[in-house]
Amino acid sequence: MKSAKNAPDWWLLIAVIVLTAIGVIMVFSASQYFATYAPYNDSFHFLKKHAESAVVGFFGMFIAYKIKYEWYKKLSWIVFIPVFLLLIFMAASTQIESISGAQRWLEIGGFKFQPSELSKIALPLVLAKLFCSPGIEVKSFSKGFLPAIFITGATAGLIFAQTALSSSCVVAAAGFLMMYCAGVRLRYLAGTVAVGIAGVIAAIVYEPFRINRIMAYIDPWADPTGSGWQTVQSLLALGSGGLSGVGLGSGGSKLFYLPARHTDFIFSVLGEELGFLGGIFVIVVFVLFFWRGMLIAVKMPDKFGSLLALGLICTMAIQAFINLGVVTGLLPVTGVTLPFISYGGTSLAVCLTMAGILLNLSRYVKEDNI
Repeated sequence: MKSAKNAPDWWLLIAVIVLTAIGVIMVFSASQYFATYAPYNDSFHFLKKHAESAVVGFFGMFIAYKIKYEWYKKLSWIVFIPVFLLLIFMAASTQIESISGAQRWLEIGGFKFQPSELSKIALPLVLAKLFCSPGIEVKSFSKGFLPAIFITGATAGLIFAQTALSSSCVVAAAGFLMMYCAGVRLRYLAGTVAVGIAGVIAAIVYEPFRINRIMAYIDPWADPTGSGWQTVQSLLALGSGGLSGVGLGSGGSKLFYLPARHTDFIFSVLGEELGFLGGIFVIVVFVLFFWRGMLIAVKMPDKFGSLLALGLICTMAIQAFINLGVVTGLLPVTGVTLPFISYGGTSLAVCLTMAGILLNLSRYVKEDNI
């Protein structure tokens, strides 16, 4: 493909900057009170950590933007294989620290990160490469569908083995959409959906805590101080915000009422403090970001770039949809963060790097096409 001659998609960049800035502000607002107490004893503790992650993420975004496009094809397997091996290690190791029942964090040299987050870049890269490889027959079961579903299923399965069902579903769904858009036969994909649904049901039945979450989802008010606590407190926070909110920093839900206030349920704090209007503004910015990302995927002049952009933007869109569904009570409680906004070093850094890849790809789209 010819060298890029166009400017990056400025609307996409603006959306990323706005969402990240809102995230920094809301992480501080949501965490400052409880961070004042032990073991942190510093109201700025999470703000500083989140700001550091944002700096790392913007550096990753810059590098991803500056890499020559053709290198993404060359690096696809080089990126995927180490990430896949890390996932195997995470699933097999008995020494990984369990946090909130999940074994997702790996610490190397004092640096803690989630390998499962890295798969959100690695999987779209390798699937886009696979579907553009010489000799690939997308319509074929053995030479098209089977390699793609093996890579996607193995990656999602290893993430699930870390007691991270929701994250594995995000990765699997993005891989499924890439296979569909690449041209894999519908009858193969239909079978995949059936197996996937059966697997999710089995995973829920196998673990009692997931059954409790489903019951709490059906009627959180049946046990408002137990299994329904998170959903009830989230809805109370959102309802307390009204149209314009109680004021930034003035929310009461974060005062040891709302769990995961600065991570999974940060949108609840945002809705309480900035109100319905603030929540709608954030959703509109997300829609702008996803719209520009999908335009890049549709308008890319080659298949690899189109599939890569599709995989990246779908991963973030699915993740945002699940998170917003959870905090509004439309979906059962899961451990999925809100892209760019929730506290989480690996998640933020990975999302910003993914945005950098999209900005890189946008330079190859003709200006009159986007």
